[in-house]
This record gives sequence, structure tokens and C-alpha cells, in this order.
Amino acid sequence: MKGSTGNVVMERTMQRAEPNRPLIVTSKTSPLVREAITTAAWEVLASGGSPLDAAEKAVNVSELDPRDPTVGYGGDPNEEGFHQLDACVMSGPDNNDAGAVAALENIKTPCSVARLVMERTDHLLLVGKGALKFAKMHGFKEENLMTEEARQHYVEWKETSSPRSYYHPPGKAYLPDEGGTINVLVLDAKGDIAGATSTVGHHFKIVGRVGDSAIIGAGLYVDNDIGAAGATGQGEESIKVCASFLAVEKMREGMSPQEACNYVCQRVVDRHHGNPLFGLKIVALNKDGQYGCCSIRGSFDKDLGTWIGAQFYVHDQRGPRLETGQALLPPMTEKERSSLPLR
Repeated sequence: MKGSTGNVVMERTMQRAEPNRPLIVTSKTSPLVREAITTAAWEVLASGGSPLDAAEKAVNVSELDPRDPTVGYGGDPNEEGFHQLDACVMSGPDNNDAGAVAALENIKTPCSVARLVMERTDHLLLVGKGALKFAKMHGFKEENLMTEEARQHYVEWKETSSPRSYYHPPGKAYLPDEGGTINVLVLDAKGDIAGATSTVGHHFKIVGRVGDSAIIGAGLYVDNDIGAAGATGQGEESIKVCASFLAVEKMREGMSPQEACNYVCQRVVDRHHGNPLFGLKIVALNKDGQYGCCSIRGSFDKDLGTWIGAQFYVHDQRGPRLETGQALLPPMTEKERSSLPLR
């Protein structure tokens, strides 16, 4: 397993005199939003808000940022040019309760709607038109989520999706950023835990597709006695192994968060005979404030001239910072990438 020299996150397995609380961990590493995300959560906790308040507010930062092509407003649309968003929340101190929405259209902050599903109904998941009707009932306004940049991404994708289409190809095809789903995991000073996840899903996905971000146990899982985990990347693979639930269960058995993340990623690698041609990343924290991150594929670091482990963002008493976790395999080669179906 590889990581950047001097920046590899050390496994948090040693005993602490005091728990590392409060703690915020997020999968989102974009320099445009990562510090704003964790700072928003930290400020909510500092003002006496709950861990769920903090997780929701943090995810809202990404959902509302039009520069992010993978979450909420400004995200890349589905194959027919409109947005269907997935999100979920889970709150440890509320008896590990949860809420989720899938294929939600025209609402900028789906994680906030997911929270209302948890708090105002005895259901867990609302989808499509029902989710939109529920959101509007609670005062959310329908808005156009397409930015000019996202529209250009969609046009370029249409022009390059098939050499047999009637569209003329542009000079340079748009290459979407993979794995941009946001997870935020929050541990407060009392040891209570919550999490939230939000995404536009696969860029230009089939209309109606729902990934792991709306599925409790796959894209997110919280157990207030143990810890929390969140997954990003190939959502279908996360669902197949119940990735976040599995990570939390491994922590229940005594693994550190880093060991649990590694275990889940290895399970996925083994399912694909050692050569999965996709990305998947897991972040996790436990009740003592230990944390970890692993991906099945690493990324190339131009400064180091080699590949490194998965990166993630952390905020605790030492402040906000980017850390590098672990990866089981190097990035895919150009040959492997070219063998994938054109999306």
C-alpha cells in the first residue's frame, strides 16, 4: 500500500489519554471547497449545534457551490440533460435514525430534504416526484440547477459519446472528475456522531439511476456506539458489499478506522479478481476520534513522480488539513481506461 512520503496518515491505533474530539472528516478534497466544508461544521459545533446540524451545514456548502460538477447546483446532469440528486443523513444520538432522497429534481440541497424525511416522517427514503412534492411542502423552492459550465459539459459529452452520432465532435472532450460525491462525518465533544452524503451521481447517468449515496449502509452508516463511515466512487460496488455498514461492523470487531477502510476496499478488489476497473474510496472515524481512509485505486502525484494513497480532509483541534490515506492498487493505466465503455 502506497502513500506520499512524509504525508502518509499514520494508523490511529495507539491508545489516547483523551479522545480526539471534536472531529470532522470529509471525502471531499477539492481545494475550492474542502476547508469551507469542515470549517462550517466546526463552527456549528462551536456554537452548540448538534453533529447532524454540523454535517448538514457542511454538505450544504458543497451542494450550493456551482463550481463543483459532482454535487448539487452546477453538477453534471444525466443523459437527458437534467439533474436527479441523491442524498442521505444519519444521526447517532437520534437512535441512529436516518433519512434519504433519490432522483430528486430541482432542489439545491437534497441532504436537507433527507433530514426532513428522517425528522418529519416514519419513512426512510423518498424518491422522484414524491421527494420533490415533499420538499416543496416543507418550503423548498424549485430552481434550475444547470450552470453554464455544466451545460457545456453536457454538450461536449453528447458530441463525443458516439462516433456514429449526428453531433460534430468538439476540439477537446470533457473528462469528468471521478468520485466527487461528498461525505461528511462528524464527532462532537460528547462523543455523538452523525453523517451526511450528497451527489449528482455518475456524470450523464441513465435517467432514474440511483447509486449508493441514498442507500443507508452503502454510501453512509453511523452507529453512535462505534463510529461512522462513508463511501464515494462506483456506487454500485459500494451497494454490493454494504461498504459503509461493513466498515463500521469491522470497527465494532476491534479494527481501527484505517484497518476497516482497508478491509472494505480489499473485499471489493477480491470480488473483481484483483483488478477492478473503477474507483472506490472509504472514509471512517470511531468514537475515540481515530480516523482513516482507503481507496482501491491510488492517484498520481506529479510532485513526487509516483502514485499515492487516497486523500481526504480532516478538521480537529489542530485545525483543517489535507491528509493522505492508503490505496491498494495504482491508478488505472491508459490502456485500462481506454478499455472502459464510453460514457
